[in-house]
Amino acid sequence: MKRLFLISLMVVISCDETTNEEVSLLGTWTITSLKYYSNSDCSGEYDESTGIITFNETSVYEELVSEYSFQEYCQTIGGVYDGTYCLTGDGSLFFNGADYVEVPHNESLNISDRNGNQGTLVAYIKIEDVSEVTYNRIISKKSIWNAPTGYELEVNPSQNIITFLAGDDNYARGELIPTEEWMHVAVTFQDSIATIYVNGTDVTFDNNINPIVSDEVPLWIGNLTGSEDDPEGGGFYGHIDEVGVLDIELSGDQVRDIIANGFQVNSNVVAYWNFSLGEGEVLIDQSDNSNNGTITGAVWAIDSPIEVQKNENLFSQLCTNTGGDYSGSSCSITTTSTWNYRLNLNEFCEMDSVGVSSYCGALQLSPTDATITFSDDDGCMIINCSR
Repeated sequence: MKRLFLISLMVVISCDETTNEEVSLLGTWTITSLKYYSNSDCSGEYDESTGIITFNETSVYEELVSEYSFQEYCQTIGGVYDGTYCLTGDGSLFFNGADYVEVPHNESLNISDRNGNQGTLVAYIKIEDVSEVTYNRIISKKSIWNAPTGYELEVNPSQNIITFLAGDDNYARGELIPTEEWMHVAVTFQDSIATIYVNGTDVTFDNNINPIVSDEVPLWIGNLTGSEDDPEGGGFYGHIDEVGVLDIELSGDQVRDIIANGFQVNSNVVAYWNFSLGEGEVLIDQSDNSNNGTITGAVWAIDSPIEVQKNENLFSQLCTNTGGDYSGSSCSITTTSTWNYRLNLNEFCEMDSVGVSSYCGALQLSPTDATITFSDDDGCMIINCSR
């Protein structure tokens, strides 16, 4: 299986067999072949990339291009290839804490007006940093956290809480055991009582809320609507998938049925975003209400709690969705990295952030070609470059 990697392990950057102390390594070189071997003696099978590498006085910028077949690509993204299909995630959006999806106001989203003061919010989330102390907004239709109108669902991983904000500053809360794995979260409410679920389990320890009052602000996924006005505002940091808004209070069994059998769209679903499109700047609502959202900043990802089988006919879409270039039944992925180095005659050392040598190897250099070699017990890389 091909892998994306930085220069570590045993590395050989090959550029010529002669060494000339007067020849400078500085500048940009074309990597004609970067070979990665799992054997430390640079023998046996290898993965190969091309690209460019630029040497400054103390730092290196590297841009690698790797080509993948359907099977190699499937394995690289963490999928399972069975000879015909790639079993992989159905897609999600990754939010970096400042990103959001904005869904314009629609009366259908004022769920307390549709079927009496009741409703349900559901989503899958994958928290990137469980030590984060901010309030990670999942769904928000409030202009500020204690606004008298709207609703909001959020988590605070470091405080082990999940919160449902309703009218004013009266909120319901449940216990959250933070994890960096996918979890299903839901809140159901009717009048002044709310129930919070994590992975289908009732975790509520404070169920009292003020009635939800309708408003005309947009609904945001991944951040607080108008978050710049909230001094305690916190955008979501991690993945979000499978978000649904309903105008009825679901039972615990109904929440668990969604987890077991998937989300089903019916007349009580005012919005459902399955995140399966996996490309573009619009998040498509699968309900009949066309509550489509505009994506700002958040990026598509393969990672998802929902797994699907995809055959080679969908390879081009998979490749494009992950930032690759598809051509001739192969996917080219470009990765970049920067690192520091020290050069002492023919010795080339990769340096860590505090200036300590991490890996050292031999440099061979001519005006038009070069070779650098690193090695350890984990393997070997050989980079052939020229200029």
